[in-house]
Amino acid sequence: MHGVTFVADLAVVLGVAALTGVLAGGLRQPTVLGYLAAGLIVGPYVPIPVFADPERVASLAEFGVVLVMFAIGLEFRVAKLVKVLPTSGLTGLVQISFLAWAGFTLGGLLGWSTVEAVFLGGCLCISSTMLVSKVFAQQPVEADVRDHVLGVLVIQDVAAIALIAAMTGVAAGGGLQPAELAVTLLRLAGVLLGLLVGGILLVPPLMRRVVGLGSAEILAVTAVGLCFGMALLAEHLGYSVALGAFIAGIVVAESGEGQTVEHLLAPLRDVFAALFFVSIGMGVDPGEAWANLGTSLVVAAAVVVAQLVSVSGAGVLSGLGQRRSVIAGLALGQIGEFAFIIAAIGVGAGVVRPSLQPVVVTVAVLTAFTTPFLLKRAGAFAAALDHHTPHRIQRLLCLYEAWLQRARASVPDAAQVSARRRALRSVALDAAGLVLAGALLVVWLPDLARGLADRLSTTERVSGALIVLGTMLALSPLAAGLWRNGDLLARLLASRVAPEGENATAGERAAAGALRATTHLMLVVVLGAPAIAIMRPITGGPYGVVVLTIGLLASAALVWRAAGRVELETRSGTGQLVARLAARAAPIDAPPVDHAPPAPAVGALHPVALRPGDAAVGRTLADLDLRALTGATVVSIRRGGDAVVLPGGKEALGAGDVLELTGTGDALSRAEAALRGAT
Repeated sequence: MHGVTFVADLAVVLGVAALTGVLAGGLRQPTVLGYLAAGLIVGPYVPIPVFADPERVASLAEFGVVLVMFAIGLEFRVAKLVKVLPTSGLTGLVQISFLAWAGFTLGGLLGWSTVEAVFLGGCLCISSTMLVSKVFAQQPVEADVRDHVLGVLVIQDVAAIALIAAMTGVAAGGGLQPAELAVTLLRLAGVLLGLLVGGILLVPPLMRRVVGLGSAEILAVTAVGLCFGMALLAEHLGYSVALGAFIAGIVVAESGEGQTVEHLLAPLRDVFAALFFVSIGMGVDPGEAWANLGTSLVVAAAVVVAQLVSVSGAGVLSGLGQRRSVIAGLALGQIGEFAFIIAAIGVGAGVVRPSLQPVVVTVAVLTAFTTPFLLKRAGAFAAALDHHTPHRIQRLLCLYEAWLQRARASVPDAAQVSARRRALRSVALDAAGLVLAGALLVVWLPDLARGLADRLSTTERVSGALIVLGTMLALSPLAAGLWRNGDLLARLLASRVAPEGENATAGERAAAGALRATTHLMLVVVLGAPAIAIMRPITGGPYGVVVLTIGLLASAALVWRAAGRVELETRSGTGQLVARLAARAAPIDAPPVDHAPPAPAVGALHPVALRPGDAAVGRTLADLDLRALTGATVVSIRRGGDAVVLPGGKEALGAGDVLELTGTGDALSRAEAALRGAT
């Protein structure tokens, strides 16, 4: 009878999931939404005469988690991770940290416990690779935006594995105190290292031998056996089966047969992944979801806004440009499949309230609808943001993107590479030391203050102030080292774009100074975001946010001043350059000049001579919205012997006008195409 019931559960679940999946696909929605709807239909909370046993389906659903994580491991490549680190790595680090902090802070505002708030932060900081891929298939975006977003998702996948392992430790009774967290993280690092090293030594030779047998059946059985074997091993070590499955995928991929195994197991993975999502839907009580709808709406809004702010800001600092960074931020404005896994860990262990599960599902559904809706309007939103950005910042962002492209294209010498690595290592160590010391001080300050007050026969407030002052003095060498090495990094980057010595022009010094200022701002964001995410659960107070805000305001002030100097030098230098070009204007029948010589603080100018019939003829720059749409900036308009330097946008363009543009190579290509009228 048990077997019959088991088969009946499978028949009901997969049959309903197939119908709802087809319906979701017909409505051009992710199939995940269809599977969640199937869970509601066959679950115990909706009075529909189609029912499956939740416990048996949940047992089957665990197979889906294992196989999905195994497939992610098969796709993981260290080379891919290294490739996306320079730009997507920065964005991913800031985004994950900011969303984890936002989730924890929101949990506290909702009155949740510390552990519940930590789980909420973990659920919110990972986007949906499945949903983003589906949306991009239906709404294609520029190649560089797509690559950046997919790179961030790779970073998130790696972070999700660490999160799942850490959340498993917390759910098993681990605490959130610094010492307990340190032990948990060290143990996790040891387990990961042991599984990886042991797996790489044993699994690739075995897989190559199995492949040599030429049997797809034996290869599939062996791969699945390794997957579930390592999942079981991870569970025995106190971690989730997802961690073991992910490691199994990595070590199998090291054999060079990852794509073959992934192709073989894709149908099996998809079937059990569908069971997992159906199981999540079965666990949602619509009445409880309705009762928590207000909370879900607040959380969903926080996800969309926090993703937009963190991804857009970090994308701009990475050199992606304002418009493309905004598109990337809206594309990642949802939570993903990992949120269900993390929530299930907490609910299953009884350390979080059961309502977390329906809240997470509701937020996932809401953001699955808002992502394509907002992405369609990303261009208009980016244009509106560009129009409200101060002019000096607009021009600085355009130049900054071109500077970073030039810096990445240049080849540094061995001495610069060595100096950069030493500075990066020192910055990381100094920042880690300051964060750790700050967390320990906040946690232990009350006890230390009481002890010192008893010895000095004074008040706890006075003794606490003395301890804080003494700690700040003791940590001043670390803070000085952090500033010194951060400034060294900024100077090394600036030197690859513009010289700063005595022989440098005023424009070159302005460009180098602006690049140093923006690099300092980048370091504040990159170091500050993880710091506040780490310190928030430990300290329980806004101390990290206060320090980060001060650092951001100071860095922003430096950037503002640097942008003013760049604008002044750009106007002066470009005006002189345009005057020289106009003075030596060639006859009409002379061959055109492809590129103007470099202008101070700007770099090489790209001239575009308008021809009769071009789309730009008869229109103004404000009508064209060139900078917002393409990322390129018009620094001058030459018309015969006259020129307009840094035009305001109201000048009507005519045939024969020569527009001098600056920006990255891609931005210049897009701008020229827009001026000509090409799509």
